[in-house]
Amino acid sequence: MDQEFLDLSGINTPRSSQAALCAEDFPILKDLSPLSLRILNDASRTMHVSKGVELIHEGDAPHDLYFIKSGKMSIAKQHTQKVKILATLSKGEVYGEFGILRQKSRFASAYTAEASEVIRVELSAVQQVLDADPHFKTALNKLLSQRMLDSFFFSHPVFKSLPEDTRIQISKDLPVHFYSRNSRLFAQGEKPQGIFLVLSGEVEVHYLNRNRHDILLEIRRDNDLVGELASKNGTSLAYSAIAASDLDALLLDNAAMKIMHDHHPETFKKLENYINTRASRTAERLKESNHQTDI
Repeated sequence: MDQEFLDLSGINTPRSSQAALCAEDFPILKDLSPLSLRILNDASRTMHVSKGVELIHEGDAPHDLYFIKSGKMSIAKQHTQKVKILATLSKGEVYGEFGILRQKSRFASAYTAEASEVIRVELSAVQQVLDADPHFKTALNKLLSQRMLDSFFFSHPVFKSLPEDTRIQISKDLPVHFYSRNSRLFAQGEKPQGIFLVLSGEVEVHYLNRNRHDILLEIRRDNDLVGELASKNGTSLAYSAIAASDLDALLLDNAAMKIMHDHHPETFKKLENYINTRASRTAERLKESNHQTDI
């Protein structure tokens, strides 16, 4: 866009009443165009919030994106009938990205850990900027992946014993894969890629029987896994996996499993047991349905 036009339009002109959001205060806005920044500011509202206010409730429908101007926010999730703090966010950070990007109910709750100044931006404006500015979408997706992984490791029985710094580091190192609805993760008979851990969404487990009938065996959801059952010699997968909804999954391939084995042997042993238990359950379902393959 022509710089002279931007200057004449006033887009580059700071407006004290609507310039609450800027890249200097919020690094995630870096490289955002002046027009995109104007759109966010025009749809923003600055709030002074007292301590202990729940601004986002786990399970609610998505609405708005929140920027912390000052103060601290606690991100919490319901786990075994208790509320556990996943992270504490402070000045310059953003939250509410899960609902914005995935258009699903809120992944966790957010409370003010102390009196805070928070800038709330309307969902429609954020979506407009996401559509127009790929850098912003990439930055939010990266943030979302790290937080989803940290939450997953925090709450999953296999990984929750990992030290916090280890969980955070793994969350940064391992990529989260996104699959749109009806995408195929893998097909029956293919060579195993590794274990897919379901972070958010649903996966249909399909089995093509000897009569070439496609049987839906299970639907697997958050914290479950797929890819655990192959032939006896491990060369081919026993079923197909298809995303039943928009899906976020972590692929633990051979390299990731080796890192876990070498650096976190206790956790690796728990994971191995968990996978074997899941594989036994799947084999039983195949037997019960009388649709057993040669496994």
